[in-house]
Amino acid sequence: MSPEENNLVLTVGAQCLLSCAPAPLLKVLKAGLTLPNPKYQAAKKYGRWVGKSFPQHLYYFKETEQGLLMPRGYARDVVIQCIEVLGLKPEIIDRRRTLPEVDFSFRGELRPYQQEAVSAVLTRDFGVLEAGTGSGKTVMALQVIARRRQPTIILVHTKELLYQWAERVEQFLGVEAALLGDGKAALGPVTVAIVNSARNQQDTLAAFFGQVLVDECHRVPTSLFTDVVTTFDAKYSLGLSATAYRREDVLTRLIYLFMGSRSYQVDAKQLQETGAVLKPRIEFRVTGFTYNYRDDYSTMMTALVLDEARNRQIADDVAAVASKDSGAILVVSDRVAHCEALAVLITERGASAAVLTGRLSPDRRAEIVAGIRANTVKIVISTVQLIGEGFDAPGLTTLFLATPIKFSGRLKQVIGRILRPAASSKQATVYDYIDDQVGVLKYSAQGRQMTYEQLV
Repeated sequence: MSPEENNLVLTVGAQCLLSCAPAPLLKVLKAGLTLPNPKYQAAKKYGRWVGKSFPQHLYYFKETEQGLLMPRGYARDVVIQCIEVLGLKPEIIDRRRTLPEVDFSFRGELRPYQQEAVSAVLTRDFGVLEAGTGSGKTVMALQVIARRRQPTIILVHTKELLYQWAERVEQFLGVEAALLGDGKAALGPVTVAIVNSARNQQDTLAAFFGQVLVDECHRVPTSLFTDVVTTFDAKYSLGLSATAYRREDVLTRLIYLFMGSRSYQVDAKQLQETGAVLKPRIEFRVTGFTYNYRDDYSTMMTALVLDEARNRQIADDVAAVASKDSGAILVVSDRVAHCEALAVLITERGASAAVLTGRLSPDRRAEIVAGIRANTVKIVISTVQLIGEGFDAPGLTTLFLATPIKFSGRLKQVIGRILRPAASSKQATVYDYIDDQVGVLKYSAQGRQMTYEQLV
């Protein structure tokens, strides 16, 4: 196609639409928007019958009479592919929403690496900011909001995050955040919304915002988040994540398809060098747990959390650390019953432990978190799921991994809870229990070792 014949038009709004694209270009774009289905792959791997339950591939494009419809985060890639495949730039029709400017005033100071990150984010209208726990992602995002001066909706997935963001908005922007969710339904210059509540009003919300911000954006590759995100035609979109990697590695790319490519990444070494987070010390504890593994991971994990000798070993270690360390201790497991059993054993050893699980009311969970901050709760035992995202409790200095964490991104998140410098301690310690007599668990421990090497 010659420049004279160039009819390529890329329209960008809530999604992006490429018109008049020739077959060679369409082939390349479709390939980039076609991903292996992890459910199909898992079924094949474990010899389960697939039938019509899971398609082999997932397609994130739609062919229409007007052209190829795609997630708008892919727009930059589309332009690049037009140039690489055809040597041509498309005409761009910008149908994104820009609203009257809001006079925000930022009331904080950024560290040099935070200033660098914000500057990088501001160079792209769509993008993802990846930064570990303790990096100050929220503060950086609020600076971006202040600089872009557009009414902004912040999408979160828990009530805890809803109220945490509201506090930070008032602290750093000096305005009261409007809340959508938990029985509230207000809109304002900065609106914090639980994504479920936003979906219930998604047909009307887009008109009020010139920027959409998604916290913990590795949640985007769920139908809930993608449904909501694709309704916004805001000029700007920003994803925040401690890690943009999901368990299903083949779906990692979805984050960038819907939110835009990575704008900036703050790594652990950078945070350690600036003193924003501590470098963890890793203590390995070998257990005597045995199991005849037969491709039955869930059953094996049930046996593991019920293993009395292993649980006594963990409780002994926790009680010993609690007797000599002034910092707060976090014990994590992926089973609620295991959390409760460990609490009993630890209490029997003369130490008091609070159990923090999804079974507790939000008020009780908030009480426990407040106790950690006030240094009145010394030991908290929680599920991995609850502690992984949206947990804000400075003062934790020691982590016990009572069950293995297979996913590197989740492991980094959990470890991040103890890496904030605290007045009570300048050392963060992780206790990892190695079940080396079971092949699959030994292999999992080796994977965690690779993650630790990235942190220390």
